[in-house]
Parts: sequence; C-alpha cells; structure tokens
Amino acid sequence: MSAYVEIPSPCESAPGRFTVDLVFPVQSKRRAKQHHDVAWTLAGVHGLEVSTPYKVNSRWSIYEEKWGNGERHGWLDERRLRVDGPARALARYLVALERVLDEVEALATRAVRVFGAWKRSVEAEPFLEYEDATTMRVRAREFRADVLHALAQGLGARRRTAGERDSSRPLWEQYGAVAEEVWASAGAVDLERADDSTVTALMARMVPAVVAEAERLAALEAAQVERERLEAERVELFRQADAELAREADEADAERYARDGQEGLFPVSEARPLLLVPPARPVKPRCAPRKRVAMVARFPAGIRHVAISREQVECVSPAIAAAVWPEVSGDRRRYAPAA
Repeated sequence: MSAYVEIPSPCESAPGRFTVDLVFPVQSKRRAKQHHDVAWTLAGVHGLEVSTPYKVNSRWSIYEEKWGNGERHGWLDERRLRVDGPARALARYLVALERVLDEVEALATRAVRVFGAWKRSVEAEPFLEYEDATTMRVRAREFRADVLHALAQGLGARRRTAGERDSSRPLWEQYGAVAEEVWASAGAVDLERADDSTVTALMARMVPAVVAEAERLAALEAAQVERERLEAERVELFRQADAELAREADEADAERYARDGQEGLFPVSEARPLLLVPPARPVKPRCAPRKRVAMVARFPAGIRHVAISREQVECVSPAIAAAVWPEVSGDRRRYAPAA
C-alpha cells in the first residue's frame, strides 16, 4: 500500500470493464496535483480512459454567486482521478501506479539531497549571503515541489537528456536541470512493469469467484453448442451424400434392368437400408515408426508353405498379382452367378 494514493476496490461498470476512483491523500494540494498528473500520464501508457471528477461546492447557491460572496458552483477535484478500462489492463495499471509514485518521490528526494550538497559547497556562498535558515527551508521545500512537477510533466517522454547547470544562477532556479540529472542517474522509471502474481491476485479480488465460475460455465456451454452444431452439419452432409449416391444407383439400376428386359422384376430402391451415420472419428495419435523385421525372423527355418493374401501380393508386385488373378471381362462378370 502506497502512502501517496488510496486505491478502493474497483467496480464493474460494463461487461468486462471496471472503474476505480483514486484518491491522493497528501496534505499539500500542489503535491496531490502532481501525483494526479503522474497517474494521468501512466493511464495513457496503459491504454486506459481517465477523467477528473467534478466536485460541487457545498456553500454554493444562486444568491451566494450573484449577490453574496461569489461562490462558484464547483470545480474539478484534482485530489481524485477516475480510471476506466478492461480488467487486466486496469489491474496492471494499479499495481504499476504505486511503484511509479514511490520511484518519482524517491527521485525528488534525491534532488533535495543534491540541493543540500550544493548549499554546503563553495560555489553557493555568493547566493546565500542574504539567506537564513528559515528562508533556506522554504527554498528546499519549493525546490522539491518544482522538481516533482518537472518529473511529472516529463514522465511520458521516451528520451530525456541530462541538463547542464549554470554556475551564475542559484540552484533553486535550475530545478529542471536537476530533475533531468537525477532522472539520468537513476536510469529512468519503467512505466509498464508490473508483478504478474500481484496482478493476478488483484484480478481475483476484482472478479469474484462466483462470477469467474459463471464465465467458465458459459464458455463450456458455448463450446457444447458449437460441437452440436458441427455434429448436425456432419450428419446433414452424410444425408446429402447418401441421397446423391442413391440417385446415381437408381439411375444405373434402371438402365441395366431396361437393357436386360428385367425392369418389371426388380423395383428400384424397394428395400434400401436406412442411413447409418458413423460416429465422429477421434484424432488418431501419431505412432512411432515401425521397425523393419528381417526375412529370417519372419519365416523361421522349416516353414515351406506361407499363405499370402492378394493385397500383399499387389503391394509387392502388381505384375504377379495380375498373372495369378486374371482380369474378368465385363460381360462375364455381369452374367456370372452372384457370390
């Protein structure tokens, strides 16, 4: 938990989108405005939508505004920031925001230390002649605020060069150069890095277990509906293919019966079996390559006769298969007795 921002629990504003109202609780209004600017810039880096809420003045009335003390109706509350976006992007933003604010404040503290070292150096003596302890405390406080403002304004810049100091001016007037100096010495600030485990834990708090379970069941139901649709399409394709094959078979039978003079003996498609759609074939896993077995191992010594099927002979030598099983002519096959 960061001391520079209060992060309440995000609420779901739309399906898949969440909204959170950030609060910057530091006492100084100017410092809270700088934290507001840092959070605004970081939200743009993470692709989120941001807005500053409007605060209504409780002392306002139409009479106070026109004839009284000139009270305004309200103003933008720069101590608050409303951020809206997808769940995971918002979770990454909230995790990164605490770290970025801490690192920017650490850079401002480092700049104050640079100011303290300059104050104790010889080159600062001409500028401290009319300064006392009280004014130097004010100078240091204002210098830190100016450096923090410069860091917040240049947070989104990708490339920043270290500024050069001017020895003819006091250091409290060169807060921009000191800000660039501490930025370069620290190696910049990573605006996108966020711990994945912390993001997952925050998302678990954002999305309750009941909602997550409902989303999982909805996804399973959608997958089941998709499988049923694909199965219905497959059955319909089988029916269309069977109807086309039946039509072609009926035409061929009618032509053959007419040629043989038997069209009255065998009605076309009288006892056609019902269509049986085979179940969907499962995905066959890939098998390891088969190891070739030596001929001696296949046919041990002492075996004289081996039965070989026609398919095996055709696979080895189609010429031998054609010699052993000669081709029968179409006329002989047509008038041959049925098996």
